[in-house]
Amino acid sequence: MNALINLIIGRGKMTIEKRITRVMLSVCIVLMILFSCVTFIGVSNSKDYAKDISQSIGHEALETSSEILREQKQKDLLYRIEERSNFIISEMYDFYSDVKLLEREAQEINQHPENFRPRPVRLGRDFQEGDVAALRYAPFISVEDLSTPQLSNEIVMLGNLQDLLYFLSLGYRNPDFWDAPTFGILTESGIGIMADSAVTLEQWRSSNDSADFWNSDLYKETKRAWLEGKKNEPVFTSTYSTGINLNHGVFSCSIPYEVNGEFKGIFFFSILMDELGYLVETATANKDELNFVLNAEGKVLLSSQGVSTLKDFDELKVVYDNPPDIRESNTTALAEIAKKMSVGEKGIEEIELNGNQYYIAYAPIEPLRWSLGVVLTANEVTETVEENRTIIQNLTEEKVKTLDHRFIVVMVSMLVIALIIWTLVTSIIGRNLAIKFVKPIKDLSEGVRDIAMGNFKKQIEVVKTGDEIESLSTTFNAMTIDLQNYIANLNAVTAERERMAAELDVAKNIQRSMLPQEFPPFPDKTEFDIYATMEAAKEVGGDFYDFYLADENHLVVTIADVSGKGIPAALFMMSSKTILKNFVLMANTADDLAAAMTLANQQLCQNNEELMFVTIFLAMLDLKTGKLIYVNAAHNSPLIYHNGKYEYLPRIKAFAPGVRPKAKYEQAELQMDPGDILYLYTDGVTEAENLNEELYSNERLQEFLNTTDSTEPLEELLAQVRQSIKDHVNGAQQSDDITMLALRFKG
Repeated sequence: MNALINLIIGRGKMTIEKRITRVMLSVCIVLMILFSCVTFIGVSNSKDYAKDISQSIGHEALETSSEILREQKQKDLLYRIEERSNFIISEMYDFYSDVKLLEREAQEINQHPENFRPRPVRLGRDFQEGDVAALRYAPFISVEDLSTPQLSNEIVMLGNLQDLLYFLSLGYRNPDFWDAPTFGILTESGIGIMADSAVTLEQWRSSNDSADFWNSDLYKETKRAWLEGKKNEPVFTSTYSTGINLNHGVFSCSIPYEVNGEFKGIFFFSILMDELGYLVETATANKDELNFVLNAEGKVLLSSQGVSTLKDFDELKVVYDNPPDIRESNTTALAEIAKKMSVGEKGIEEIELNGNQYYIAYAPIEPLRWSLGVVLTANEVTETVEENRTIIQNLTEEKVKTLDHRFIVVMVSMLVIALIIWTLVTSIIGRNLAIKFVKPIKDLSEGVRDIAMGNFKKQIEVVKTGDEIESLSTTFNAMTIDLQNYIANLNAVTAERERMAAELDVAKNIQRSMLPQEFPPFPDKTEFDIYATMEAAKEVGGDFYDFYLADENHLVVTIADVSGKGIPAALFMMSSKTILKNFVLMANTADDLAAAMTLANQQLCQNNEELMFVTIFLAMLDLKTGKLIYVNAAHNSPLIYHNGKYEYLPRIKAFAPGVRPKAKYEQAELQMDPGDILYLYTDGVTEAENLNEELYSNERLQEFLNTTDSTEPLEELLAQVRQSIKDHVNGAQQSDDITMLALRFKG
């Protein structure tokens, strides 16, 4: 100790001034060393603490946002598979609707045979150019039996269905998916009439006219359903073999055919299962995805395995000859999922196969007792999560590096200041300066601690030091803003879906604005009254009505129904309405009405790649004489109130515009007396179903109209019809647009 003191104050001869200076210098050196050590320790601890807080913030943000993204991705996947399942169900019920159309036409033939002329049908071996349907007979009768009066009469009356059979088959013909399905009728007496628009003349002539369709699963399952009381339900058959395509299953939609409560046969739609493959192949978003359909027995009916790169799932391909039961698969996880699918469950699960991770989502296709599955690589679900992880990790690492850099700058700056203090300041000033440098760092640490508690919205108060400590505070604030902005972007998907829903609503309003809404439309015209309504279903539809004066003495009325629903149907509706009106106004006389319809059909057939069509009833009323000229292009027959009762107008056979460019149309006429009413409607009226799937029907409509007062306002008449429909459906969901128009001639 004495030696240290002697070293500080010096020995020998030395002035007091020098000794004091030496002591002061020594004290300053000691204080500087102590100050530097304390400052270094404090700054290092604050730096380490701030670094830990930054990493903690990044970890919390990573876990929170990753969980949100993973849950959102799984919800999107389940939503996507439910949409695909609904698409398949919609396709199946399109088949059912067409088969129901055959049933209604056959009932009309049986109930009103006087309205139909005998229409012969040839055997396939005798097929001629222009024939559209072929006659078949069961093995339990002979070709000679076809000439007996009973069978011969049945053939020529049911022969009136052959144009409709061919038209329905032609409507599905699309080379991208299939050639064409077969539509037909099989009767209990052994007669079959079938149409397939893809079969050539030579193929018809070489076909077997006595194929045993009556012993197929198609016929047996449909008859069994009728015997069990399921008379108004579609029969979606399990896959079966026709005896012609032994290695390719056939899928059919059929309904029983009965007359006066007696089973007479079946109506059916048939198509090869491998031609239904488009239902899963077109739904495949990319080659790293596999769509497949299982039946209740756990067997693969449809699969996009042929276009998929997921070779770990070769057992999910379609096998027609003794297909395996996936519920007994050697892959335990896949077998368990197949068991859940076969009993109609819905869910999403992750499995590992051959070292690879996959997600399998599945949902039931209930009316068919099928189940749709989608296989995705785990990357499809986790890719966004991993991108989010990489972004946040990079952001955190970048901010930590910035902290290290800033702290190094701070330390170097403080060492330079310490050197200046060593030569310029006293111990008191040195201590105050040390406090001044350490305090801002402590304040910064307190602010960071609040952020670590999860409050990303809080901003750290920037310490106005004017040096690197202030820059460090600004850097932390920028990091919290970046995290807030990134997490906020997770809500963008929801906002986009709401925008699409709003656009669909706008399209629905635009469609309604195209129809006349002002009643009475011509206040100065006293020769007639007119009123019309349209009540759209949930989707944008294709019904429309129109009325306008062709000149001072002629009123034109139109009602129509476009095939399909949605935006395509609405666009085709507006095009049909405009084209038809233009041709009608170009006509020179009322006798040109059929010609106007013919020209409109030719225009609608041009560039109609989607094979859309529209049924139209067009009429022109002479306001002076009451003469009504009309053309019915495959639309529902209107009713006319005349001589005290409502009667249906005679049916006119014609193709729906948009199908055959060379189709010709005929016009008819009738005389309306003062007080007569013309009632027009679309099939949304007569096909409104209640909870028991019973149609409102043509008969019920005619019966109700005959109970109404013919002198009441037309608005009240249509309101009463609408109420009658509501009473019938009794809360069942409306599935089609309901459009009505009433015209009263006053003279």
